[in-house]
Amino acid sequence: MKLIHLSDTHVGRDNNAQRLQSLLDDIASLGDPADYLIVHTGDLNDRGSLDAMQQSRALLDPMADKGWRILLVPGNHDCGDALHVDPGCAAQFRDHFSSYLFGRQPKQYPVLTLTDDCALLGQDSNQAEMGWWERWAAEGYLGGAQIDALNTLLDHPEVRQRKVVVYLHHHPFFDAFAVRADSGDKGYLSHLFGWNTRRFRRLKDAYSLMQCIRDRADILLFGHQHFGLDYSAEGQRYGIPLALDGSSSTATQMDTDRMRYRVIEVGSGRVETRFVGL
Repeated sequence: MKLIHLSDTHVGRDNNAQRLQSLLDDIASLGDPADYLIVHTGDLNDRGSLDAMQQSRALLDPMADKGWRILLVPGNHDCGDALHVDPGCAAQFRDHFSSYLFGRQPKQYPVLTLTDDCALLGQDSNQAEMGWWERWAAEGYLGGAQIDALNTLLDHPEVRQRKVVVYLHHHPFFDAFAVRADSGDKGYLSHLFGWNTRRFRRLKDAYSLMQCIRDRADILLFGHQHFGLDYSAEGQRYGIPLALDGSSSTATQMDTDRMRYRVIEVGSGRVETRFVGL
């Protein structure tokens, strides 16, 4: 089994619908869909509008019709925007993308998907952030009930006998990447702000999540940051061999002329990065 990791495609912003189509066209050229599973770690859309949802469904549905399996979790932009999440938007997104979020399972998280060699556990990192005060800043908050449910699933025999993949939107590491700003850098002020505030903008209950999955997950996939870094060295401190930030696959708000996505061989842990021109 190979996993294709997409994230932060932000359909509805600029020409990101066309960019996502280019990525999907490249994915379709890889071979037999039965050999792959696409995992999108949130911010499929740029904001929780019906128009953006319809655009992205129009891109995903033809892939699914051709046999490509697609798993999705919500990001903060899917449920609102960069500054806050909204329960109404979250419910609309959940209903509109139910088949990609839950398949035929009950509409609740964590979502467990079993393949011959993988147990994939999808988390909603907006779920506990829908209260009036919690929703602002959209840092992400799983909540104790969701982490408790994840803990129970990780002990299930059908999970333990497979490679375990945990996927969510918000980044779970305390020292998440930030550029140390220099006066000659493009976007100096935004980098300076990011450097000084990054550790205050991670998943609110990241510590609890990492304690839950330490030594129990083989692969951890997330997005949100748009940097696309390999956090495996940090993940290995928690007994997790492979931890990857999916970047913005459509290169949204990134200083690059290439889009990218990763193809992960679950058995060997080998990772290939594929590049697609803008």
